[in-house]
Amino acid sequence: MATPVIPSPEPAKPDSSMARIFGVLFSPKRTFESIVRYPTWLAPLIVLTLLNFVVSSVLAKRADWREVVREQLEQSGKLDKIPPDKREDTIDGGAIIGKNITYVAGMLAPSFLVLITSAIYLAAFNLIFGAQLDFKTTFSIVSYASIPSGLRAILGTVILLLKDPTTINPNNFVASNVAAFLSSDSPKWLITFGSFLDLFAFWSLVLTAIGFSVVNPKKIKPGTAIGVVVGVYLAFLFLFVGLAAAFA
Repeated sequence: MATPVIPSPEPAKPDSSMARIFGVLFSPKRTFESIVRYPTWLAPLIVLTLLNFVVSSVLAKRADWREVVREQLEQSGKLDKIPPDKREDTIDGGAIIGKNITYVAGMLAPSFLVLITSAIYLAAFNLIFGAQLDFKTTFSIVSYASIPSGLRAILGTVILLLKDPTTINPNNFVASNVAAFLSSDSPKWLITFGSFLDLFAFWSLVLTAIGFSVVNPKKIKPGTAIGVVVGVYLAFLFLFVGLAAAFA
């Protein structure tokens, strides 16, 4: 008697990009399993870039850049070193530069940050743990894990539109981290340290760890994923805190 042929199950269809964007927030493990099977990254990067550019554009238009530059010069002790007849021109020039940098950063920052962190994670997991990750999968995981920063951009846009322009701090207007509660004359290294203690950043770290933990469960255990992700974040923290202390 012939053995009946059992048809192999059809592979699950990949989730749509929009479903993945919402899925990483509400059902991260299942969503990252889908992302690992069918890596994609364009949609989250477009969303992050658009949201970041919107909040940066609003910030550039709403903030009182002359007052921001004046305060920075006063705190650094450089204002008194500028001849009185050149102070206003210096402040005007700094305001224009700050405003333009905000526009450029809004457009380029999301892709740049995802690219740099993806390369570091790829090296860490492959060289140390032999995870055999490819760049497309790594880039896709980091792109979707960065979605919380898009939520911060949405919240930031609303805050900027409602806030008095004279009270806007361009470096910290969402108040989602410890630095927002420090006085403006606090040491630069302390403000930098506090800026890393951010709720949205921690959310992204958790999502990133979940994403890498489902790629190769035999070689990347949840504890390993958390250790690498937190270790990379701490490395950035110490680097920027050190730079802030050195050039204060």
